Amino acid sequence: MRFRSTILEPDGSCATAELEAVDEQSLHDQLHREGRTLLRVRALERRESDAANVALSIRRLLLLTQAIQEALDAGVPLLATFEALREQETDERIAALLADLGDRVASGQPLSEALAAHPRAFPSVYAALVRAGEQSGSLPHVLQSMAGFLEWKLEIGGVVKQAMVYPIVVMSAGYAMVLFMLSFVVPRLGGVLAKIGGELPAPSRMLIGCAGFVEAHILAIALLSVAGLGTFILLLRTRWLRDAMQTLLAVLPVARGVASTLATAQFARTFSVLLHAGLTITHALELGAAAVGLPRFRRALLDSRDRVLSGARLGEAFAATSVLPPVALSMVKVGEGAGRLPATFERLSRLYDREVKAAVRRALGLLEPIVTVLLGVIVGGIAVLVVTTIYTAMRGIGK
Repeated sequence: MRFRSTILEPDGSCATAELEAVDEQSLHDQLHREGRTLLRVRALERRESDAANVALSIRRLLLLTQAIQEALDAGVPLLATFEALREQETDERIAALLADLGDRVASGQPLSEALAAHPRAFPSVYAALVRAGEQSGSLPHVLQSMAGFLEWKLEIGGVVKQAMVYPIVVMSAGYAMVLFMLSFVVPRLGGVLAKIGGELPAPSRMLIGCAGFVEAHILAIALLSVAGLGTFILLLRTRWLRDAMQTLLAVLPVARGVASTLATAQFARTFSVLLHAGLTITHALELGAAAVGLPRFRRALLDSRDRVLSGARLGEAFAATSVLPPVALSMVKVGEGAGRLPATFERLSRLYDREVKAAVRRALGLLEPIVTVLLGVIVGGIAVLVVTTIYTAMRGIGK
């Protein structure tokens, strides 16, 4: 195993080296025989393996970005910054990530290359922005812009999640209510009707048969429901399911406006940050497309990039692909003519920040009654079948 070691030499000086040994004790014994003292040791292979699998949440990435930016502003070296962050980190995997970043920087790698070695923790957009900041000498400013972008993502994500709380709670309660009626209420009614006898209508027989199945397998149904929900949440981390969900939302009448407005806001905010960092339009289009969740919008942006590479102006490329609404397209053409594209997209990002929140409120205003009516139809339908079944049975007794 390979270790990164801090060693006290016989002359009193300290040295750092990467050494091979079976374990830490063997390394200590080997150095002791040479008259050297092992002050500090870290297993590189295990640490790098742990660090390679780390995925940072947006909030954790924001905190790390702010810490690096503040340290650079204060003149603190990056190596000391990573070391201080690692020492106060309680999560061992994130501590391993920070240690690896520090080692890479200490070995002479630029920060952007160290970040790019961990694509799960640092998206390609993040590493590209850091690289642009290093090349332009404005890394603290770029990190400040990235921190603002991450704060925006957290805010928009919070708005969307808050909007989804009501329908999720109502649908969960409705599902639990239906299971309760089918596993407890209807089977007991079926037992009473079986004693009374008589011919029941086909819908009533289907309801009683379905209730009997649910009653007999209620535990398995509950476990499968929980397992299915957990599997769905895990699969949501995969790109293909996220794309499928985004595509579905983009065609639903209630969510269509939210999906398209959110995609426009994501692109405008990302593109603004990328242009301010000094990236070329084609590179910014490529990275901006990667930051957009809606597949149709992403394909249109990549098509626009190809048109720009072929010689078209940005406004012309956007007009050909219909990637932006007419008002935004007009602003882009004016900004491009005036040579103020970064400022134009910054204004667009502020505009669509407000539009996203308004679209979420409109969608929520429509979604609440739709979910309530749908739940009422399902539960009410079962109740109507129960009442009809009782009425039919009682009428048979009267005859």
